[in-house]
Amino acid sequence: MKPPVLFLLALLSVPVSGEPEKLSALDVQLLLEKLKEVREGSQKLIGARYSTAHSAFRAAIQNDSAAHALFLDCTEKVQFEDKQKSGSDFRDWKRRHKERTDTPAFRRALRHQLNWLLLTLQAASEPEKRDEMWVKALDHIDTIFKDAEDLEGSQQLLRQNVLGTVFAEAYSVDNIDITDWPGSPLQLEAVYEGLVLPSLRRVKTLGQLEQAWDKRILHEGTLIEIWDKPKKGLGRPEHSAPMEKFLEVRRPQLEWKKEMDLFNVGDQKKASLRMLKHLETYPSHRDAATWIAEFQAAVKGQAAPPSQEGSDEDEVEPGAEEESAS
Repeated sequence: MKPPVLFLLALLSVPVSGEPEKLSALDVQLLLEKLKEVREGSQKLIGARYSTAHSAFRAAIQNDSAAHALFLDCTEKVQFEDKQKSGSDFRDWKRRHKERTDTPAFRRALRHQLNWLLLTLQAASEPEKRDEMWVKALDHIDTIFKDAEDLEGSQQLLRQNVLGTVFAEAYSVDNIDITDWPGSPLQLEAVYEGLVLPSLRRVKTLGQLEQAWDKRILHEGTLIEIWDKPKKGLGRPEHSAPMEKFLEVRRPQLEWKKEMDLFNVGDQKKASLRMLKHLETYPSHRDAATWIAEFQAAVKGQAAPPSQEGSDEDEVEPGAEEESAS
């Protein structure tokens, strides 16, 4: 039978004299048992909270209207009921929202936001499966880009941390314990550097690593291309200024990082040839000197030490000269 809390407190009570006292073996045992009980109770509560949130979010991502309805409910709870504001205040906000921000693009963005929030909850509740979730993450991002035209004007929602949304706050999952996880699907660098690429940096997944790098380059370029278009009018340039910068600076940087990654994992000969070609293609890139230095360091690090063959033959064992002289 577990000791009651009062009994535990009595055992741990400080003497009247106020003298410092170390924990006894019994104190340690009782404390550990109590902490285990508290942890198990906490895990049950968290599990129940996740389950409730998961069910609500799963139902809401089925269509745009359902996602928007949940958004209204969560907004009413978080921004009005919890702050003890009146129902008329919420109705006024709802009217303004309908006039200004309630668009088909906004509703579609809410669905994608909920989709990423669901994946975030899964990652938090199943940390041992984190390395398997990169496939789902990339599928989500692919789906967002397929919906690019339908999201026009509301894509900024997909840059927000999903744990800071009214959805997460209303269902008390805004403070879940999760680290090294991208808070939004459009945090592409965090998605790839923190989730996708580390899972593939092995010789047996070299092909997948290369494909993941290609997809990253495609995703970063697509993100700029679809939502940073040049302004309409006469003399309209082929690309916007952000896209020009991507093509001239960022894409070559990513291509170099890709080849260095493949080299370090084991594809040294092919990656070396591609890196030489890369340096010839971008001789005036601002990072060219850094690339050359990195390449030299990588190659030198793989160089075999000088051969020691024949050195043993040249050495004369102690006493050998004396024997031959005699």
